[in-house]
Amino acid sequence: MKRKRILSLVFSVVMLLSLGITASAANSTTATVPVTLTVDNQYRAVNVTVPAALPVHVINGTVITADNAVITNNSKNGNIQVTAVSVTDGAYKVGDYENFSGKQTIVLKINDCVTKGSGSMAITKTAFPKIAPQGSLPLTYFAKISGDAQNAENLEAAKVVFTISIVD
Repeated sequence: MKRKRILSLVFSVVMLLSLGITASAANSTTATVPVTLTVDNQYRAVNVTVPAALPVHVINGTVITADNAVITNNSKNGNIQVTAVSVTDGAYKVGDYENFSGKQTIVLKINDCVTKGSGSMAITKTAFPKIAPQGSLPLTYFAKISGDAQNAENLEAAKVVFTISIVD
């Protein structure tokens, strides 16, 4: 029994010493931890407004196009530029603006750049310059329609795809 008491006393002393060590280590200390910041801005969004359509009307043989088509750079910083334009067939076949012929054919001239057929148009930086933040680029376009055009309304004659890129 004495042995149990001695063993119990030793455990009690050890426990008291461990509490004392914890209590003596409770003094305050200060640690400075840096806040590290990594910024990787490889992605910059293009924020642009393009026309919903480029309307063409033929009234008694006269072709009329809109005079208010624009591409607008809506961002607050960063220039954008039209880097490619392609025109593909719709209800009409896209032809060569300079050598206009064919049935059910449409040709376009956008900012002085012309279609040569369905596909990519050859564009220039003069015709499609950089657009500054909050700026816009007017789109002046003309069309020729083959004489066999039937009466129609809102017919998707062709599709125009503008590729717009961020440029510095």
